[in-house]
Amino acid sequence: MLANTLQKTLLAVATVLATLPGFTQVAQAQSRDLFAAISYSPSTGVYTSATGLSRQEAERGAFYSCKQQSRANDCSVPIWFKNAWGALAVGSNGAYGTGWGYDTQSPRRGRTIAGQYAVQTCKKYGGVNCRVVFTKEARY
Repeated sequence: MLANTLQKTLLAVATVLATLPGFTQVAQAQSRDLFAAISYSPSTGVYTSATGLSRQEAERGAFYSCKQQSRANDCSVPIWFKNAWGALAVGSNGAYGTGWGYDTQSPRRGRTIAGQYAVQTCKKYGGVNCRVVFTKEARY
Protein backbone atom coordinates (compact mmCIF):
# COMPACT_ATOMS: atom_id res chain seq x y z
CA MET A 1 0.00 0.00 0.00
CA LEU A 2 2.83 2.40 0.87
CA ALA A 3 4.60 1.60 -2.40
CA ASN A 4 1.40 2.29 -4.36
CA THR A 5 0.91 5.66 -2.61
CA LEU A 6 4.56 6.58 -3.20
CA GLN A 7 4.25 5.63 -6.87
CA LYS A 8 1.13 7.80 -7.29
CA THR A 9 2.84 10.71 -5.52
CA LEU A 10 5.92 10.46 -7.75
CA LEU A 11 3.72 10.32 -10.84
CA ALA A 12 1.86 13.45 -9.70
CA VAL A 13 5.13 15.28 -9.01
CA ALA A 14 6.52 14.28 -12.41
CA THR A 15 3.37 15.57 -14.11
CA VAL A 16 3.61 18.91 -12.33
CA LEU A 17 7.32 19.27 -13.13
CA ALA A 18 6.68 18.48 -16.78
CA THR A 19 4.25 21.40 -17.06
CA LEU A 20 6.39 23.96 -15.18
CA PRO A 21 8.51 25.11 -18.16
CA GLY A 22 5.32 26.22 -19.94
CA PHE A 23 4.10 28.14 -16.90
CA THR A 24 7.53 29.69 -16.41
CA GLN A 25 7.63 30.96 -20.00
CA VAL A 26 4.16 32.48 -19.71
CA ALA A 27 5.09 34.17 -16.42
CA GLN A 28 8.29 35.57 -17.93
CA ALA A 29 6.45 36.94 -20.97
CA GLN A 30 3.83 38.61 -18.78
CA SER A 31 6.33 40.10 -16.35
CA ARG A 32 8.75 41.50 -18.92
CA ASP A 33 9.28 45.24 -18.66
CA LEU A 34 9.22 47.60 -21.61
CA PHE A 35 11.04 50.91 -21.41
CA ALA A 36 10.43 53.99 -23.55
CA ALA A 37 12.04 57.40 -23.89
CA ILE A 38 11.10 60.67 -25.55
CA SER A 39 13.73 62.92 -27.10
CA TYR A 40 13.25 66.58 -27.98
CA SER A 41 15.07 69.30 -29.92
CA PRO A 42 13.85 72.72 -28.75
CA SER A 43 15.46 74.57 -31.67
CA THR A 44 13.65 72.54 -34.31
CA GLY A 45 10.60 71.28 -32.41
CA VAL A 46 11.39 67.71 -33.42
CA TYR A 47 10.40 65.03 -30.91
CA THR A 48 10.96 61.33 -31.26
CA SER A 49 10.65 58.24 -29.14
CA ALA A 50 11.92 54.70 -28.89
CA THR A 51 11.21 51.60 -26.87
CA GLY A 52 13.56 48.94 -25.59
CA LEU A 53 14.13 46.21 -23.08
CA SER A 54 16.31 48.55 -21.00
CA ARG A 55 16.32 52.23 -20.13
CA GLN A 56 19.60 52.71 -21.97
CA GLU A 57 18.31 51.07 -25.14
CA ALA A 58 15.21 53.29 -25.19
CA GLU A 59 17.18 56.47 -24.47
CA ARG A 60 19.81 55.73 -27.12
CA GLY A 61 17.14 54.98 -29.72
CA ALA A 62 15.17 58.15 -29.00
CA PHE A 63 18.29 60.34 -28.95
CA TYR A 64 19.67 58.90 -32.20
CA SER A 65 16.30 59.30 -33.92
CA CYS A 66 16.06 62.93 -32.80
CA LYS A 67 19.56 63.69 -34.08
CA GLN A 68 18.76 62.05 -37.43
CA GLN A 69 15.44 63.85 -37.92
CA SER A 70 16.34 67.29 -36.56
CA ARG A 71 19.98 67.54 -37.68
CA ALA A 72 20.38 69.67 -34.52
CA ASN A 73 22.84 69.47 -31.63
CA ASP A 74 20.32 70.27 -28.91
CA CYS A 75 18.50 66.93 -28.76
CA SER A 76 18.03 65.63 -25.25
CA VAL A 77 16.09 62.85 -23.59
CA PRO A 78 14.11 64.61 -20.88
CA ILE A 79 12.07 61.53 -19.93
CA TRP A 80 12.15 57.76 -19.83
CA PHE A 81 9.48 55.49 -18.37
CA LYS A 82 8.73 51.82 -17.83
CA ASN A 83 5.42 50.02 -18.36
CA ALA A 84 3.57 53.34 -18.50
CA TRP A 85 2.66 56.29 -20.70
CA GLY A 86 4.94 59.25 -21.27
CA ALA A 87 4.09 62.70 -22.62
CA LEU A 88 5.76 65.86 -23.88
CA ALA A 89 4.08 69.26 -23.57
CA VAL A 90 5.40 72.40 -25.25
CA GLY A 91 4.50 76.02 -24.57
CA SER A 92 4.06 78.76 -27.15
CA ASN A 93 7.18 80.43 -25.71
CA GLY A 94 9.39 77.36 -26.22
CA ALA A 95 9.33 76.00 -22.66
CA TYR A 96 8.54 72.33 -22.35
CA GLY A 97 7.78 69.68 -19.79
CA THR A 98 7.33 65.94 -19.54
CA GLY A 99 5.32 63.53 -17.45
CA TRP A 100 4.55 59.88 -17.12
CA GLY A 101 1.62 57.98 -15.69
CA TYR A 102 -0.21 54.72 -15.39
CA ASP A 103 -3.44 53.42 -13.95
CA THR A 104 -3.69 49.76 -13.03
CA GLN A 105 -7.49 49.82 -13.31
CA SER A 106 -7.58 51.54 -16.69
CA PRO A 107 -4.23 51.44 -18.56
CA ARG A 108 -5.43 53.94 -21.21
CA ARG A 109 -6.04 56.49 -18.43
CA GLY A 110 -2.26 56.55 -17.97
CA ARG A 111 -2.10 58.65 -21.14
CA THR A 112 -4.26 61.34 -19.56
CA ILE A 113 -2.24 61.29 -16.35
CA ALA A 114 1.04 61.60 -18.28
CA GLY A 115 -0.34 64.53 -20.28
CA GLN A 116 -1.52 66.34 -17.16
CA TYR A 117 1.91 66.02 -15.54
CA ALA A 118 3.64 67.16 -18.75
CA VAL A 119 1.50 70.32 -18.91
CA GLN A 120 2.10 71.03 -15.20
CA THR A 121 5.85 70.62 -15.66
CA CYS A 122 5.85 72.85 -18.74
CA LYS A 123 4.07 75.59 -16.77
CA LYS A 124 6.46 75.11 -13.84
CA TYR A 125 9.33 75.96 -16.18
CA GLY A 126 7.64 79.13 -17.40
CA GLY A 127 5.66 77.70 -20.29
CA VAL A 128 2.81 79.72 -21.73
CA ASN A 129 -0.16 77.99 -23.37
CA CYS A 130 1.41 74.58 -22.75
CA ARG A 131 -0.17 71.73 -24.65
CA VAL A 132 0.61 68.05 -25.09
CA VAL A 133 2.26 67.45 -28.45
CA PHE A 134 3.23 63.81 -28.05
CA THR A 135 2.39 60.72 -26.01
CA LYS A 136 3.94 57.26 -26.04
CA GLU A 137 3.00 53.99 -24.38
CA ALA A 138 5.51 51.46 -23.11
CA ARG A 139 3.56 48.29 -22.50
CA TYR A 140 3.48 44.78 -23.91
